[in-house]
Amino acid sequence: MRKHKIIPDTGGWTLKDRLVYRLITAFRYPELPETPEIGKGYEYWPQGAVTAENKPVYGCIRPGKENKLMLSFCGGGVSFNEYTAARPNKPGNRDKQNFYAVEAETADILLRTGTNGRSKKNPFRDWMVAVFPYTTGDFHCGRNDYPYTDLNGNSQILRHHGYINYRLLLEKVRELVPNPEKLIITGFSAGAFGTALLADDIIGEFPACHDVTVICDSAMMHNNWQTIAREVWDAPEEISARLTGTEIVTDSLIALHNKRPEVKIMYCCSSRDWALTQYVGYLEEDGNWNPARKTGDRFQKHLVDMADALMAAIPDIGLFYFYKPEPAYKEADLTAHCILASSAAFTVREEGITAAEWMEKGVNGEMLKIGLAHLR
Repeated sequence: MRKHKIIPDTGGWTLKDRLVYRLITAFRYPELPETPEIGKGYEYWPQGAVTAENKPVYGCIRPGKENKLMLSFCGGGVSFNEYTAARPNKPGNRDKQNFYAVEAETADILLRTGTNGRSKKNPFRDWMVAVFPYTTGDFHCGRNDYPYTDLNGNSQILRHHGYINYRLLLEKVRELVPNPEKLIITGFSAGAFGTALLADDIIGEFPACHDVTVICDSAMMHNNWQTIAREVWDAPEEISARLTGTEIVTDSLIALHNKRPEVKIMYCCSSRDWALTQYVGYLEEDGNWNPARKTGDRFQKHLVDMADALMAAIPDIGLFYFYKPEPAYKEADLTAHCILASSAAFTVREEGITAAEWMEKGVNGEMLKIGLAHLR
């Protein structure tokens, strides 16, 4: 029997909003029992974990046949100032811009798909998988109650509690798999930022595991992240102290490699990622939220610079760049956002290899650099 129900505020919802919500919630998992079954997915509701809107939140767990653990962080935008805080991605938001997710149902979906799922094509289908939800706008690393004014002029608080939520869910994961033989830390979009930021923290919780792979799927953004991490999110100082440049993933992965050179580090992204390009437009082109071809060119230049920096600092890094056109942005020649959390992980090939095959090889020690030609 389900103890927890999600009761959304449906004010301003369209018929389409309601239909989409009903479809998403139809695929939710049952709550985690005292004795979970191998291969079955469950929701786990940590006491004290809350969304940006101060609602209880859950993550998803599937026990596996093998003593191997994959921690997967969900994506869903970012909030880093009062303007973005006032524009969450939710039905009824009357502003055309929306910057961060506030609902957790993505976790149920992600436990079923891509390299998190149970497909026979997935080389990790028998691993224990835990999916961390993303509802707090802080790249999974915040501890702050952030005040802002909403679009109706009312004073509100955004619970940037991503770090708190992650730690509460990790406690349960460690109960279920205290000493995994292998550990993968991964995530897509905002979850890829979270992966880079939290990997060192997570590795410290599994000291007996000496086979660790960190995989970031589609994350790259320039901003004054150290100030944001400290003043907006209140991230732990050991996280914010690493953010000495302007690109948050590059800083974090290089710091991780310098501290833990034995950890395998991998990164994948499409060459003109439409969602990341959208943030390039907002941050670097006076709030432009409708990226044109020139914005995609700017993103691609940043991606080249990032690749050069990563390869120089981490020579054995695994890379997978792919070109998959995004139909909605055909005129701007933009490409898909993320790959590992969808069926595209098994179908899109670069140099004869899929992203899932590239990932499996990397986890087993064969680090490949695929698709570098797409960067130029």
